[in-house]
Amino acid sequence: MKVYSIGIFKVAQGSKPVLLSIVYELSSFGFFQRGSVKEVSLFVSRETAGRTNVGERVSMEHTQTQKVCHTTVDAKGIGCTVLTDSEYPSRVAHNLIRVSMEEFYKAHPEQEWKGIQADTELPTPQLDQLLLKYQNPEEADPMMNLQKNLDDTITIVKKTVEQLGQRGEKLEEIAAKSDDLSFQSKAFMNNAERMNKCCGYV
Repeated sequence: MKVYSIGIFKVAQGSKPVLLSIVYELSSFGFFQRGSVKEVSLFVSRETAGRTNVGERVSMEHTQTQKVCHTTVDAKGIGCTVLTDSEYPSRVAHNLIRVSMEEFYKAHPEQEWKGIQADTELPTPQLDQLLLKYQNPEEADPMMNLQKNLDDTITIVKKTVEQLGQRGEKLEEIAAKSDDLSFQSKAFMNNAERMNKCCGYV
């Protein structure tokens, strides 16, 4: 089980989410793949944050790359995304989102980010620490073992990226319009399923 990234976005209805902070853990990928993996991770995270309603908890399955983007957006317009593999427990990922948002707010009061209109990188060292801590969900969340046989009290909407889009909109069409993806990363994403099967990166 792996956590690949934690992202914090400023989200406003009808606008492209603005990146405020993001951290990655990509040691399981080859050196030459990491640039494309970062771009794909940012693309999936931004698209999911932008299509998540305030107060909604979404776990979006990205079947081509065999990853899941867990997301929530709060009433202040801050969205947090956690990108994991498909085996990572959704409840623990959403707990990581909650803790990450708390740490972001501690490090950056609202007046610091409220006027930001373009992508930036507000330093939030706590996110790096959380990214490492939550690599092992059972150690990071002691309640995990107790919850295994209990009903989950968190309502999580599971969707695909196409379901979050407009009716009939396909992932390839969404990716083609994205500024987050280079030509190489678009090709990487389109071939990710085949590459995963032959190379075993995920």
